[in-house]
Amino acid sequence: MIQIKPEIQQKLNCPYCKAVLMPEKILWQGIHICVVASCNLCHTEIIEDLKVGHALYMPYQVDLKKNALFGDHKPKCWFGMPLLKSLQNPKTDFDIEFKVEKYQECKKVIILNCIDFLYGHALLKLLNAERHLKNNSEVGLILLIPTFLYWMIPKGIAEVWTVNIPLTSAQNYFPRLNQLIQKESERFVEIYVSRAHSHPKDFNITNFTGIDKHDFKRVDFRITFIWREDRPWWSHDFSLRVARKLNYMRPLLYWQNHKICKLFFFLRNKIQNARFTIAGLGTSTKFPKWIDDRRINQFNEDLERETCRIYAESRLVIGIHGSNMLLPSAHAGMTLDLMPNDRWGNFAQDILYQECDNRLSAYKYRYLPVKTDSGLLASIASLQISEYSYFKKQMLCELTE
Repeated sequence: MIQIKPEIQQKLNCPYCKAVLMPEKILWQGIHICVVASCNLCHTEIIEDLKVGHALYMPYQVDLKKNALFGDHKPKCWFGMPLLKSLQNPKTDFDIEFKVEKYQECKKVIILNCIDFLYGHALLKLLNAERHLKNNSEVGLILLIPTFLYWMIPKGIAEVWTVNIPLTSAQNYFPRLNQLIQKESERFVEIYVSRAHSHPKDFNITNFTGIDKHDFKRVDFRITFIWREDRPWWSHDFSLRVARKLNYMRPLLYWQNHKICKLFFFLRNKIQNARFTIAGLGTSTKFPKWIDDRRINQFNEDLERETCRIYAESRLVIGIHGSNMLLPSAHAGMTLDLMPNDRWGNFAQDILYQECDNRLSAYKYRYLPVKTDSGLLASIASLQISEYSYFKKQMLCELTE
């Protein structure tokens, strides 16, 4: 964590003359938490990322007067340039709703910023809360969260600051939000900002959703496919891009439906005591009655929890790589992640590992190319389920030293 009050502890250097910058104040952009600093040598004002979240390993510096951006080239299009543009074009017409809930009186606090423009990023940041609750219990933890994450607040939080910024607007800079956070910050003697690691580990998902993870002792269980309409089970990249551009995804969704039915048909002949389920966002196409269709068009708190129960009842979840796999992989017994050709660089970023033994993790969480056909996928999935107990015994996982 980084202290920002009474002093800003981050060291800064001018991108022009490399002189040490003098930090003046914190700017709460939204996704980014920034330090406004000045150079005594070349008299430039620089706005620099506080090294938290994705800026922990790819921070940016902005010179607004010269319209200049400094930082790593790789994430520039989705992380650097949106920061520069947002500071150049602040949103003053957005009706910010900022709700403060206090559970503990604290003078020293850590603020965990979970605002992001991608659902998966925001959720992953929130999971950092468990580390602070365990390791920094002497300091109150404040969650700064978008409304859609409110249902996942863990116990032990000092305060919750909820803001109504939707994902589609989260890359913008809202001066009103900055003002509101600055005002609340006046109450505290010491303020630290969580590093908000983009892929935290060592957390129990049940502490956030309130839903227990899968019980392998259950005789009856589900095999669940996670439905997704913007990234369907389709292996031809070019035609998928064309379908998205023309907003003509329906044929691909019918094909996805066909492949899932084929997969479940193969699995039904191999595994007798499973209930076959479709869950996820979007209800295009229809499935036969023997498949339990639990898809929805819009989530709310009750539906989020109920869907997590479905994941937890699943011995295996199968789906296309993406943020749609985060909560399923965290609750289900095992996971098969189908990787599109352009997503291998994001390997494992959509899986919430809940297994500490490396050998069992390798067995439980598997990655296959999206072009894997239904027959081969069914063979792999059925063996993954049926051989789990034997594999666990082979690894001596049930013995204690």
